[in-house]
Order: sequence, then structure tokens, then C-alpha cells
Amino acid sequence: MLRHLWLLALWLLGSSPALAEVQSCHASRVQSSVVSSCQAQHHEMLPEIDPSTDILLLNFNLFSNISASSFPRLERLRKLSLGCQLGGSLSIGERAFEKVANITFLDLGGNRKLSLQPTALAGLRQLEVLLLDANGLDETVLEGGYFQDLVSLKRLDLTGNQIKRLRPDASFQGLKLLAVLQLRLNRIKTICGEDLTHLGGRHLSLLDLSSNLLSYRDPWYNHSCPSPFRNITVETLDVSSNPWDVGSAERFFKVMAGAQIRDLKLQHSGAIGRGFGFNNLRGLSASTFSGLSQSRVLSFDMSHGFLSKLGPLVFSGLPELRALRLAANQIHEIRGEAFAGLQHLWTLDLSHNLLGELNTEALQSLRSSLLLHLNLKSNHIGAIQHNALEGLRTLRTLNLQDNALSRVPSGRLPALEHLLLGQNRIKDTWGIGKLSTNLTFLDLSSNRMQDLRGLWNELRGIPALQFLNLSHNQISRCSEHQDRAMPRHSQLRVLDLSENSLNIIWNAGGCVDVFHHLDRLTFLNLSRNNLQTLPEGLFQGLVSLQALDLSGNLMAMLPDGVFQDLRSLQMLGLQGNPLVTLSPSVLQPLQALAFLNLQEVSLLCHCSLWDLEDWLHSTNVTLSGGKEGVTCLVPTPPFPGMPLLFFIQSSCVQ
Repeated sequence: MLRHLWLLALWLLGSSPALAEVQSCHASRVQSSVVSSCQAQHHEMLPEIDPSTDILLLNFNLFSNISASSFPRLERLRKLSLGCQLGGSLSIGERAFEKVANITFLDLGGNRKLSLQPTALAGLRQLEVLLLDANGLDETVLEGGYFQDLVSLKRLDLTGNQIKRLRPDASFQGLKLLAVLQLRLNRIKTICGEDLTHLGGRHLSLLDLSSNLLSYRDPWYNHSCPSPFRNITVETLDVSSNPWDVGSAERFFKVMAGAQIRDLKLQHSGAIGRGFGFNNLRGLSASTFSGLSQSRVLSFDMSHGFLSKLGPLVFSGLPELRALRLAANQIHEIRGEAFAGLQHLWTLDLSHNLLGELNTEALQSLRSSLLLHLNLKSNHIGAIQHNALEGLRTLRTLNLQDNALSRVPSGRLPALEHLLLGQNRIKDTWGIGKLSTNLTFLDLSSNRMQDLRGLWNELRGIPALQFLNLSHNQISRCSEHQDRAMPRHSQLRVLDLSENSLNIIWNAGGCVDVFHHLDRLTFLNLSRNNLQTLPEGLFQGLVSLQALDLSGNLMAMLPDGVFQDLRSLQMLGLQGNPLVTLSPSVLQPLQALAFLNLQEVSLLCHCSLWDLEDWLHSTNVTLSGGKEGVTCLVPTPPFPGMPLLFFIQSSCVQ
């Protein structure tokens, strides 16, 4: 696809081979390598090349024939790219690369009519990566001994060709280092019996068979197709986007019985399982993946499909599973025992499905598992039944973002550290301390919180909390409670209160002490709160604060002493405030200040800003946009802006 986009871009730019002038190659040094770029210059043969070249780029030219005489001897050349020639066809002759025999990377992809002589690649004993994608090649490329000299080959990319069967020839026995074999977007229908014999004894880090024609619809395969994966181990096997239904998938996995696979990908497989509009299809059952019971699969990705229901024991054939990804399906029902047998599961991703509620039985079978991470983001969950999360004693991360929850879920999750509840409809944090007292990360952004004091009182029960996001809520109230601040010795490091209505609270004199015990806080975001002023003593006790964001508010001035307690502050954001004046005495207590943002403020041009201009040019503080970028507005129509330095020098007498 990317190669086709390159061709389209060249066409849109009017790059016509008949009209364009041939250009010379451009050599440049990138780190320790010399790169000669001759791309898209309409060469029909190799131009003069710097003999010290390490990387030679010849894509998008007009080569039609490559032979042993095509290249000078380039001893240092390591990477050669001949992809997407625009002449219509490309022929690679015998021993075509013998004068560049030290290359480790060769790209011949995107030449849709590529012709290879059987000895075209002879002598490339250092070659590690070979790209032959989108070349119109058939299965003879695997069966004709083309790769017998490539003893260092690690990656072979044959994506997007016309290969109908996968039977590597005997020369593959010599490719001991081959680890990545990419065969996506071909026409392979079956793999059976002795087909992979010459890959025996190999450990492949990736075997990509996605978007082929694998079907196994005939029940004959159950009995007459021995496993082709004998004596082969695979780190990642990708069989996504093949035309399977549940029956053919089950037969394929039984053919694979005993194959050792670490990560299995079965994405975009729309006909596997019963979904909305596909009620006539057979659903997943305990037998669907039973053929994998001895394969020790640790990760299974079945995302981006049409699964709608998960019945009992459907994944029991994957007893060693650590990660199960079912994101972006249409799952709206999880029956009891759906995850039974997954005692070693660490990660379960059910995000972007259609769950309206989480009932008690949905996760019950995982109570004895080692589950660490549960992702339920972007469903439609409006209710979590009482005790639906109970018993997940090892759970550390729970993601419930972008749902329809109106309250914090109930239950006890003693190991929970990260809780994400953003983009819901939650109005208060009642019960959050009972859910877990060990939370370190809590995201409550984009909810309907209103009472700042009430939030603080609930959070007192979570002494380990370090990150708290309360942005994009409706916080505008400070109820009166006996407990007036966060507990002493709070562990909170990051607090985001942006996009609220804190101006209403502080204008009424409420919650001025809200930060007083946050002596370990390092980042505080108060941006876009319609603040017109800051209460006296607001930042008292913030002795560790390093970054303060006050941008996007309505402050016309900053009173002296407002920052006097912030002795550790290094970054201050004031951009987007209508500051009409700013005295350097306000900033002088900030002895550690290193970065200051004064962009888009509205300083009025007045000679009283002389002290500020003098401070800006004598300080070591770095200003966003540069010191010369600080501007002021002339207080006469049409209010043009000008650099503050220019105004002071031109209008104010020293």
C-alpha cells in the first residue's frame, strides 16, 4: 500500500518519465553512513556513485534490467533499494549483485512484474533482509532454489504476491538464521503434512499468513492432514483475515495440534463466531480452540471481529494463556464460565465492545486466576452489578474509560493500583476507598464532579495516591466538612484540575486550603478555570512543586507574593491570560524558575513595563517563543501589537 501511495504522489506531482530531466545522485552523510539518493530521477542505468557509499537508494526510476555489469564494485555498500521501478517490468539477471556482495539489505519490492533468474541472488552471503513484496511472484520463488546462497538471511518478505502453496524447497535447510517469513496477501489455501519439512528445526519469530485463502472447510482435513509444524516453533503466527468460519478454524487448529506457538493473531475474522446479523453461523464453543491445548499459546489476539456472545469454556483450549485480546468486536453478553480454564491469564482486553452491564457471573471464572490488567474501555457499561469485580485479588489495572457509569464500581480489589474512570457520568467518588486503598493512579476526567471538598474527603482514604486527573469536570462547589484538606504526608505528585470552574469556589472564599498538605506535589494544572485572581496563600505548602500551569484563564494581573511559597518551581505557564501588566517582583521569589510561557498575553504597552523588559533580558529563564517574542498592545485603536523591547527603546526615556 505504501509503495502505491508513493507512485500516486509522483503522478500527482507531474513526474513524467518522458518529459523529466535525469538528475544526478545526491550523497549525504547520516551519522556514520554515506547515503546516495538517486530516487525518482528517471535513471535507466546506474549513474556515477560515490565509492564510499553505504546506502544506495534507487527507488522510482526506470531500470528494466539488472545484470552483473550494472554496478561498479562498491565494497562499502550495505543497503541497496531498487523498489517500484516505473518502467513496467524489471528483470534480474544471473549473479546480478556480485559486485555489491557485502550488502545486508536488498529491496526489490513493488516491481509488479519482476523476473528473477535462478542465480540472480547468488553470492549474497551477507544478506540479512530481502524484500520481494508486491512483485507478482508465484510459488516457484519458494521452490526454485533462488535463496540457496543467502546463509545470513533473517527476514524474507513475500507480501502481496501470487503464491498459492507454501512448500519451501531444500535450499531453506541452509537458511539457519531465517526468523521472519512474511506471506501476507497471497493465495495460499492450505498448509499440510510435509509442506514445511525444509523449515524443520527452525524457530521463527514471525510467520505471517494473514489475508490468504486458508479455509479448511472440508472435514477431510481432520483426519488426512498431518501437522505441518512438526519440529518448528513460532514466536508469532498471524492467520488474520482468512476466509474462515468456526468449523474451518477448528479444523485448522486441530491440524496444528502440538505446534509450539507463543503469540497467535486471528484479527479481522468476521465469520468466526455468531454476531449481529449472522445468527445462522455456528458460535464459538469449547472445541473451537481445543487443537491448541498442547501448543502453549501465551497471547491470543482475536480483536476487530464480529463476536457478540461468549459462551462457557470457549477459551479452555488455551490453558497457558497470559494475554487475551477481544477488543473491537460486538460482544454484548458474557456467560458464566466464559473464561474458565485461564488460570494463568494476566491481561484481558474487552475494550470497544457493546457491553451494557457487567454482571456477577461474567468474570467469576477469573477469580482464581492471576489477572493483572482488565480493559473495559469504550463499551456502553452503565451498571456494574454488586460484587461483579469481587475476587479479582491480583488485579492492578482497571480501565473503565468512556462508558456510562454514574458511580464508582463497588467491590474490593486489594491489589488495584491504576483505575481509569474518565469519560463517564460519575458525580462523586463515594466508595472509592473501599474499592482499593492502594491506588497510585486515578483518572476521573470528563465526568460530572462538582464538590471539590467532597472529593478531597473521599480521597483521604487512599494514602498511596500519586496521580490524580480531575480535568473536564463541573467542579464549582466547596461543601463544608470538618476535614478541610488532604491528609498530611500525602503522596500526591501530579494533580490536574484543568477545565473546571474553580473561579466560582475561590471567588466565594472556599477551599483556599485545598493544596496545603500536598508537600510532595510536583505538577499542578489549573488551566482554563476562568480564574480572574488567585487567593492569598493558595500555594502555601507546595514546597516540591516544579511545574504550574495557569494558562487560558482570565487574570489581568498577578498580585505580589502569590508565588512566594514556590521555591522549587521550574516551569510556569501564563500563556493565554489577558495580563495587562506584570511586575518582575511577582516572579522574583521563583528562584528555581527555568521556563516561562508568556505567549498570547495582553500586556498593554506602557513605560511601567521597563522593569519587566530589564528582567527578561537579565534573567537566565528560558521564554517560550524567545525573549524577543514578548509583545505588548498599543492602547490606541486599532490596538496593534509590537515587541516589548522595541516599544521600551523607542517610546520610554531611560
